[in-house]
Amino acid sequence: MPRWEAEKEWAEPPIPWNELVTRWNQSRDLLEEKIRNFPVAELEKQVPGRNYSYETLFDGMVQHAIYHSGQIAMVLSMLRSRSA
Repeated sequence: MPRWEAEKEWAEPPIPWNELVTRWNQSRDLLEEKIRNFPVAELEKQVPGRNYSYETLFDGMVQHAIYHSGQIAMVLSMLRSRSA
């Protein structure tokens, strides 16, 4: 298996931690806003081009965000324990 070269995999240069946190928070806030403002009557409608409802889509999006939040917390914990 070829050696992984991170600099060839990333679409943009490294982003400072504070910028990443800002982007994450903005993204999370926007998702929350979109879900809160989505018409309840539309939740059971099928997402165009998919075989599931908007309710299922939103549930998956929230679960995905939670999953990545856990990953971030785990990596941060590992980095903090290294420097202690």
